[in-house]
Amino acid sequence: MKFLAALMVVALLFAIGGVAWLYLDATITVEATGTAVVEASAQTALFDQLRQQMDNNAVIGTTFRKATLDNPADYQFTVYTIRLKNNCFITADMVELQISPTAGDILQVGQDAAHALRARSTGDIQATILSDIGTQTVREITVTYYMWGIPFSLKTTTR
Repeated sequence: MKFLAALMVVALLFAIGGVAWLYLDATITVEATGTAVVEASAQTALFDQLRQQMDNNAVIGTTFRKATLDNPADYQFTVYTIRLKNNCFITADMVELQISPTAGDILQVGQDAAHALRARSTGDIQATILSDIGTQTVREITVTYYMWGIPFSLKTTTR
């Protein structure tokens, strides 16, 4: 009976250690960042859609400031790509990027689909900002995700 009790205590300690290890290892790391700037005049369909949403106060995404979008040549889209690595044995759910705005930013374009990063994998996630032409592209980006229903976040800066 003592042997069985000792065995159960050892099994319990291993289980607690395993859960603690999984929780502490539930991290995503940023492997690389990339930035691409495209003039809004080259993306007229998206620009017109966003202009209509701004006019109707129905923007799908995050509005940083109110603006009357007139000429597409006065604006640019900046696409931020973040390469993430999931170091855990658990899938990261609801992975998203939030861009910290600077002067000149108008809105962050919303995305229709939720992103997930499979266990022990690497993947890219993107966010697009509409801003005034010539706006600097360096931003602080917050990556949020869930593992086992617990929220996690990390910050990175683009260059």
